[in-house]
Amino acid sequence: MLSVGIQALAVHLPEGLRTNSWWNEETIQNNDNNELAYRHNSRYQFYDEAMAPYLADPFLGSIERRVVVDPNESSVSLGMKAATDVLQAAAISASEIDGLIATTMFADRVGIGDAGYLANELSIRGGAFNVEATCAGSMAALLTACALVKSGQKNRVLVVATAFFSRAIDDDDIALRFYGDASAAFIVGPVEDGFGLLGSDSLHLGSTCGTWFLDTVEDKHFPLKQRIRVRADASVTHMLRKTSESHLRYTVDGALRKAELTVDDVQCVAANAPTAWHAEFSANALGIDKEKVINTFPSTAYTGPVVMPFNLYTAVVQQRIKPGEIIMLYAYGAHSEASAAVFRWPNVITGTPPAPASVINHK
Repeated sequence: MLSVGIQALAVHLPEGLRTNSWWNEETIQNNDNNELAYRHNSRYQFYDEAMAPYLADPFLGSIERRVVVDPNESSVSLGMKAATDVLQAAAISASEIDGLIATTMFADRVGIGDAGYLANELSIRGGAFNVEATCAGSMAALLTACALVKSGQKNRVLVVATAFFSRAIDDDDIALRFYGDASAAFIVGPVEDGFGLLGSDSLHLGSTCGTWFLDTVEDKHFPLKQRIRVRADASVTHMLRKTSESHLRYTVDGALRKAELTVDDVQCVAANAPTAWHAEFSANALGIDKEKVINTFPSTAYTGPVVMPFNLYTAVVQQRIKPGEIIMLYAYGAHSEASAAVFRWPNVITGTPPAPASVINHK
């Protein structure tokens, strides 16, 4: 049976760097984290214990986030930077890619994703479509790409994940503290026998529906005169606390069972952790060393569908993953699904490291 996995991986961070000093003191004082404090509840012990050290910090562990500062940047151009980098790193031409899957939060056009635009820019001749799975989009795209290649319908699939939160969240929304912009791209295709995807499992998150909403707002400064605005319901933090452990355990156990492995076989975990404490929480909930779980939240904040591949890239370049080792990928997308996937890591080509920021605290 054909073995399928990631052949190459690249990430991109925009040039703007927004530190915590971007927010004025009055804004910080008016938005404390008391609502997150809970009485001890043994049902959520791992989550509460990991979260507790951050409650006194108005930024909840976020320190820096990269943001787009060029007004002409689009979600497509942001995604293109990671896409072109991964093709160059792998020395693969566009003609060798016969499928493209895009997942974007949030595309410039209301209701239409970036896939066709990216494929056209790259001159890819194969098909292209969008996957909408909220923050779990890169995992859904990865598993879809693996299935297409394994079934023989595609030979190589390019996946592009983009996060453009700075355009979708207003500057006066304190939630902006926890989000950044970024893009990632990876090529899925045949790998050495016994390597690549070994097992996966998913669980729908219908119980999380209604925790955040998308509106369209008029914006005369935006080229299309309209943009998406994200609003979160106050229940979103409570929802994460109540559902994170059960969904993590269910999908990880399922993926390991299908791979005929145990959690002790896992050398590294790359997840789309939405908070600074999610890495430690995940390690404790799974009963593994916390050093095995990648955590880039303090330096990039949350980048939705880009977090999982960005953490994976970080693990590779820091040599925390070596060919032949077992890795676990995990993604959680409110309104969509939670998924875990087990891979035996092949020799993956990586793109160039993100360039240093050139604009600091631009406002």
